[in-house]
Amino acid sequence: MKKPYNLPLLPITFDPETELAFYKKVVQASAKLERLKQKLRYSLVNESFIQLLTLHESVQSTRIEGTQVTFSEMLEDLIDQQQDWEKVEVRNYQNALKIGVETIRAGYPLTERLIRELHQILMKNARGSTSAAEEYRKIQNFVGPTKQMKDASYIPPEPQFMGEYMTNLEHYINGHPYERRDEDTLHPLIKAAIIHAQFESIHPFLDGNGRLGRILIVLYLLQSNSIDSSFFFLSEELEREKFKYYAMLNAVRGIGRKEPDWKSWILFFLDAAIHMAKHQYEKLDKAEKLYHEGILQLEQPSTKKVWTALFRHPIATVHQIEATTKLAPATIRKSLATLVQLNLIFGDDRKRNRRYYQYDLIRMMTE
Repeated sequence: MKKPYNLPLLPITFDPETELAFYKKVVQASAKLERLKQKLRYSLVNESFIQLLTLHESVQSTRIEGTQVTFSEMLEDLIDQQQDWEKVEVRNYQNALKIGVETIRAGYPLTERLIRELHQILMKNARGSTSAAEEYRKIQNFVGPTKQMKDASYIPPEPQFMGEYMTNLEHYINGHPYERRDEDTLHPLIKAAIIHAQFESIHPFLDGNGRLGRILIVLYLLQSNSIDSSFFFLSEELEREKFKYYAMLNAVRGIGRKEPDWKSWILFFLDAAIHMAKHQYEKLDKAEKLYHEGILQLEQPSTKKVWTALFRHPIATVHQIEATTKLAPATIRKSLATLVQLNLIFGDDRKRNRRYYQYDLIRMMTE
């Protein structure tokens, strides 16, 4: 009979050769992150881009858990606010990420208390919301293709140990409050990989662990000053490599191996960081070019303002643009007509509350 995993507590140590392999990747990832950070700092579309990245991250992270909702559908949902569970889960992820980022940027640490608060936000009116939101699980759970424990690919530690494991994780993130330890020499990107994998292995809640664990990556990188705003997310790459992602996490637990394989997981995580920093830089570069190409075709300041607003709302109504620009509806409609005539955007066939689509930007964000 399969038994719960006896998960080792943190920290973990690596031999010098393994650390050297990590740092070769860290140098690449750090350089690409810094390049992206600098480009964002001087971009005219940076705030809009970060907002769209956050929505895209929310979609991709929930897709890993089995939802089928798309980025375009969630842009439409900003208008519709539908209550089906897939869209609710994406909105909850957005809200949890927003609250988490605001908390860390306000100077508060990444603690057990914050983790539980974010879990409550994630589970509001969503699948599994009947299970205890914000509370560590009190029954044994497992990860697997069926509802039978005998088929489980992984059985996390027993519920009575959740408090011990989560306290250990908090101390690893922030340092132990009562003990002086040798200075932690691991780079924040390496620690982020360890924190994410350890949280997923603890699996402290009955549901929502994957989504919350991916939020922790962003929050830890913010707390450690590796990033200065929520512009860097890994879920797109992890969703693209979904089965390898799960296999690497199982390798950390020693499943199918003689001992836990942290090296392969951390190298996989660092490769994902390199790919995403490069990919997001390319997305921002294309978005900037699209913005400037449009601006060069426009003469009226009001039309330029509406064009800029469409980078925040690539699917929009006159009402949304009015809220963003404070322009009069008649002025907005005239500007939108100009943009449609120039084939910069496209309008649907609705007679009332017509929607306008910035298809080029939507495609760039999802390529």
